[in-house]
Formats: sequence, C-alpha cells, structure tokens
Amino acid sequence: EGTNSVYAIGDLALMKTPRYPTGHPMVAPVAIQQARLLGKNLVRQEKGQPIKPFRYLHKGTMATIGRNKAVVDLPGNISLGGLPAWITWMFVHLVSIYGLRNKIVVLINWVYNYFTYDKGTRLIIRKFKPAFLNGGKDRKAVA
Repeated sequence: EGTNSVYAIGDLALMKTPRYPTGHPMVAPVAIQQARLLGKNLVRQEKGQPIKPFRYLHKGTMATIGRNKAVVDLPGNISLGGLPAWITWMFVHLVSIYGLRNKIVVLINWVYNYFTYDKGTRLIIRKFKPAFLNGGKDRKAVA
C-alpha cells in the first residue's frame, strides 16, 4: 500500500476479503486470474481509467493422488472421488493444453503409460560447473 507502481500477485499477495479472511488460496488459478486482471489494469492505468478490483472466481479444486485415484471439488457442492475424479482431472488438464497436436501427443503418452506402467524419466541430470570453476567459460544449467 502507498505506492502506485508496485504490484504483487499470486503467493506474494495477501488479499483479505470477507470470503477469504486469511487470504486467497495459494494455487495457480488465483495467480492466473490476478495476472490477467493486472495486465488489463495496467492498460487501464495507462489510459487514465480507474483500475478494477480483483474478484476471485473459484472454479473448483482437483488433485490426483494415484493411479485411478483423485479428488475433485467443484462449485455447487459437487465432490467426486476415485476413478470418476481421476478421469475428470485428466479431461480438464488435457483440454487446457495448447494445440491439437500437443493434446494428441499427451493423450497417447498417458494411454501408453497407463497400460505399460511406464513412469518415464522425470529428471534430467547433467554435470554443471559454475563459471568461476570452469576457467570463466559460462555453461547453462538445466533445471
């Protein structure tokens, strides 16, 4: 507070409201909605228009907890568990992937992994030397 040019969104922002007296949940949908509004508000501010306040639209919560196991809580007190929740989780995530080709590749990978129990490689590990130990030659680190 007290400045016109510093903004915080996502986990950095503590925004207490009557519905969220301890702040909004620290989940990606909150940060995504805040980022979209901030972008629009920055444009509005440049045009000399008043900025709009943030209002979080809760679309539901989902978590996968294992093979054929998940939990889904949707608005309207709709809760799912087990296989139906797992399928819902997969569908929502598949729909959110950008591009038809990417969706098809991900779906094929999921089906293959489901039937083969192949978890695939989850980490990429490569030796890394900082520049000061590498004679000043800079090498990029892979996270």
